[in-house]
Amino acid sequence: MKKVVTYPAEITFKSVFVHRPDLHEIIVSVLADHGIAGEITHRPSRNSKFISYTITAEFNSASHVSEVCCLISEIKGFLMMI
Repeated sequence: MKKVVTYPAEITFKSVFVHRPDLHEIIVSVLADHGIAGEITHRPSRNSKFISYTITAEFNSASHVSEVCCLISEIKGFLMMI
């Protein structure tokens, strides 16, 4: 069964990247450009080659979530989104 989401809604997703020192600022900028002031946490891999960012924020619509996720996936070093 597909879960029905009523917007605006708080959505959480995780993105994994090859570790770069400027990633946090880039992700914050993408969110700010779309009026999102969510919580961003990060966790490096054991050897610090990769880093995952968990983003929790309120989105106005499914298309808003899709647009932001698409922009994040275009950041250099992006590997996957969960």
